[in-house]
Amino acid sequence: MKKRILGFLILIALLVPMVGAAAPTVNLEVVWMAWPKDMVDQLIAGFNKIHPEIKVDMQLVPFTQLFQTLEVRLPAGGTPDVYIVDGPLTPSYAARGFLLPLDQYYTANDLKAWFPASIDTAKYQGKLYSIPYATSSAALFYNKDIFKQYGVALPPADTRLTWEQVAELARKLTIDSNKDGQVDVWGLLIEQIDRPYQLLPLVQSKGANAISPDGLTTEGYINSKPFIEATTFYWKLFNEWKVSPQGIPDAAKSREYFGNGKAAMMLGAEWNISRLAEFKGLDFGMSPHPYFAGGTAVTPTGSWHVGINAKTTKKDAALAFLNYITGRDAAILWHKLFGHAPARPDVYEALPEVFGNPMWKTLIDEMKNTAVARPITPGYLEYELMLREAFNSIHYGADPAATLNDAAKRIDRELRKYR
Repeated sequence: MKKRILGFLILIALLVPMVGAAAPTVNLEVVWMAWPKDMVDQLIAGFNKIHPEIKVDMQLVPFTQLFQTLEVRLPAGGTPDVYIVDGPLTPSYAARGFLLPLDQYYTANDLKAWFPASIDTAKYQGKLYSIPYATSSAALFYNKDIFKQYGVALPPADTRLTWEQVAELARKLTIDSNKDGQVDVWGLLIEQIDRPYQLLPLVQSKGANAISPDGLTTEGYINSKPFIEATTFYWKLFNEWKVSPQGIPDAAKSREYFGNGKAAMMLGAEWNISRLAEFKGLDFGMSPHPYFAGGTAVTPTGSWHVGINAKTTKKDAALAFLNYITGRDAAILWHKLFGHAPARPDVYEALPEVFGNPMWKTLIDEMKNTAVARPITPGYLEYELMLREAFNSIHYGADPAATLNDAAKRIDRELRKYR
């Protein structure tokens, strides 16, 4: 009897490691932004605890290489299994068969977990193709000390100014203090000086549409009367009123100008709440995003999404990762680690110590009520590139109407391939 028991125990001891060795491990390839690795590792550690059977191969790609990397890899086959998606590029990837349709995995009630504008960006031709990971908004930041120094009343913290009022303030606060012909303080900075993300709300406030409903035509839209009127206002900031500096190349440079007291106001994104706080001695406030008198309040929105490769052979593992990385707990952790504006309202509710700030309350209200997604078109890459070129030329002095007429022709030629 003892020999039988001993033999049985030996058999069990031999089988246990065999069973463990036979347990499948899925290797999931994920292309992600090259955010700090130690932060990303902490985020993925949470997934590993829930799904030890899935090994995540997190491939961190710098922003300057991300889009090119995806353009090369996605047509080639089934990897990466999951990838980070710039929100407005969802239609482009979907139209080319690079994204797995997700409608069967998310109910209408499930989608209420994200801001409506974020879900708008996640769809193409009525189908869901990506899930929001982060979002954004924008507002008018102002330097309190500059306003006080020149005896100008501070912008209201809870009332939206018109663009006409902002221009008047900017004229009062563009300062050449020693009268040498060089501006020492600019009235207004546009943080992203030529990007449709930040400039389209101006034209949309005037009632202009940025593209046709099917996302394939810009003629009659970006050169419509209200679009040209709003863009002419933008032209005047730099060329007639001369209250905004030409040639500020990027958001970081604009923030440096404003943070160092070289501008009274800055139209900028939500990340400035924390980043401007790093400038020693800067006392700043924030007013809601301006709109044109008689027009509509419109704010920019959108950021990163997450999608699954339509050709992946690891769909279950990919869905498990997608659900985790866009879920409430992961979104809370990522905000604490990196500071992205969450695309989920429940994260704001979970962190009152962060989002109880009046500035954040204003932005959350914008995300819920005035946010408008960027144009939904399979040719967003081409659209953005050529419209950026047009905006850049206009801010340097090119005629708005002529420039936009030319841009519409060029963009529409590129969009023909998606018809």
